[in-house]
Amino acid sequence: MLLRDIGYAKILFIGRDSLDINDNIRERIEKTKQLLSKLVHKNTMAYLQGLNSIKCDYETLGEYDNACKYATMIIDILSHNGVEHKATKKDEELVRDIWVHAYDTKARQGDFESFCIAMEWNRPINKQFYLPRARLLKKHGVIQAIQDLIDDKLDLLVLNLPPRIGKTTVGLFLQTLLGGMFPDESILSAGHTTGLIQTFYNEIMNLMNDAEYRYHEIFPNNHIVDKSSEYYYFDLNKKRRFHTYNFVSIETGGTGKVQAERLLYCDDLVKDVEQANNPDRLEKLYHNYTSTIKDRKIQRLCKDGVYRTCPEIHINTPWSLYDVTSRIVQTAKDTGDMSRVRIISVPCYDENGESNFVYDYGKGFSTKYYKDMELAEDPVIFSAKYLMTPVERDGLIFNKDNITYYNELPPEEPDRIVGYADVTHGGDDYFSVPVGYVYGYEVYIESVMFVNHFGGDDGSRPLVKRLIMDNHVTRCGVERNNGGDFYSTLMDKDLKDVGYYCHITSHNAPTIKQKRDRILACEREIKGIASEKNSYRIYFKNPDKTKGDRQYQLAMQNLFRWNQNPSMQKKQHDDFPDSLAGLITNVLGGKHGKARSNVNANSLGI
Repeated sequence: MLLRDIGYAKILFIGRDSLDINDNIRERIEKTKQLLSKLVHKNTMAYLQGLNSIKCDYETLGEYDNACKYATMIIDILSHNGVEHKATKKDEELVRDIWVHAYDTKARQGDFESFCIAMEWNRPINKQFYLPRARLLKKHGVIQAIQDLIDDKLDLLVLNLPPRIGKTTVGLFLQTLLGGMFPDESILSAGHTTGLIQTFYNEIMNLMNDAEYRYHEIFPNNHIVDKSSEYYYFDLNKKRRFHTYNFVSIETGGTGKVQAERLLYCDDLVKDVEQANNPDRLEKLYHNYTSTIKDRKIQRLCKDGVYRTCPEIHINTPWSLYDVTSRIVQTAKDTGDMSRVRIISVPCYDENGESNFVYDYGKGFSTKYYKDMELAEDPVIFSAKYLMTPVERDGLIFNKDNITYYNELPPEEPDRIVGYADVTHGGDDYFSVPVGYVYGYEVYIESVMFVNHFGGDDGSRPLVKRLIMDNHVTRCGVERNNGGDFYSTLMDKDLKDVGYYCHITSHNAPTIKQKRDRILACEREIKGIASEKNSYRIYFKNPDKTKGDRQYQLAMQNLFRWNQNPSMQKKQHDDFPDSLAGLITNVLGGKHGKARSNVNANSLGI
């Protein structure tokens, strides 16, 4: 027999042997399934060990979907019902081993939550990152969004979240998982400065190497073989030109040095508010992003069989409408197809003005903490960092220091009580109705309706009726735009049906330019400093008096964020300042001045 024939015979023998082994494993799986089906009680050690045996066998065969199915069954049993076993250390350790290895199995196949739990399994619960924060991170949609990114369902994910709630750590766990699963595909991580990307480099190294994490139990075959703390990269398993992990600052970029195949990770590309307030620096950052970071993405085969360029995740503070991430989001919106784009923006307050981030085990931040920060912080900075609302400082005309407040209404009866409705029918725009108690030419804004996402007209009509009746409003104007004229007839009917009379009038809606000019024309009245004879002056409740009144607080934030710059008019919500201007011009009928603006032709380059 020739040497090549002997070699061929050996290959055939090994192949048959491998087939025989796989056949034996499948036969064992079927026998175990039959035995488990005969067990009456599913909360026994025998049942648990049977499930674990099947799970391990499927992993050996490379049938990972089936392995994950049985891993999920194990986790469900141990998480909800538990298993009866002897109260011995041996049995306790066996149960915990089966449990954590079920998470390992799912983690290796890209289940993000399983990876986080498995990584921190040996850490005390109060020291863990994930589980104390899991309830709210899942509620806010963060974990599902991360999972969809892993599963190739998203091309762009943007997480706008307040400082120190764990968003960057989520991103570091994500990179650690994807690098573990796909060590041959590069991940590119970008931040605002070298100092920031150095922390990314160090933290991922720590997650992989620190003994308190279980990275090497999850990915036992992965090892760091090349690294550089000077150039910020490292490789898993073999050296590469384009490394498993690459870290660059947006200031230096990565042309020719880096590549993004599995993920492009961008975290805080704008350093601070000073940078955000400089249009030239923002333009330079955007140019650096497009020409030295975004252009490093390459295509890869996705789970649905389609080739796409690698996805991006942006973990962000929305400093400006013109910062890098905001421009990326606007570009995505302009394409008209947002099916593979997800934007999660969660402010520090919920709809009731309470903290969105009171985590378990003493983690997170209380409502008091955020209220204290709001008082201490510049309103523009607080709006961006904590309310996820970018504000352009250039062009702001209302702030908490230049409007007029009151503590109590005058003791006498008001001359009249009036309101003005800027109507919307749901969605992101706010239905705004300020109610003013009029004493001569002084108008005290005693109550405000300021709501969005309220479920259409059926949701808003009872709110408007209650507002008018509770405040004894006798005159209310309604803006005609967006169906406001018809809505005014519904308001009139709702009130008359309960025997209440209020003089309802409807008024033409201004164009965007006219709306801006109307607000500017009423600037002095809104600030409460109108000096011309027979001019109305608007007074607002002292902030101490609006605690617990979330709608009043939101309305005031909307006023402070209004920007007079022409370029901002289609990019901002102007509902409260516009309804105040409508109250002054259409209901009070007071004398008002001409539009005043700090923006001139020279500043616009005209």
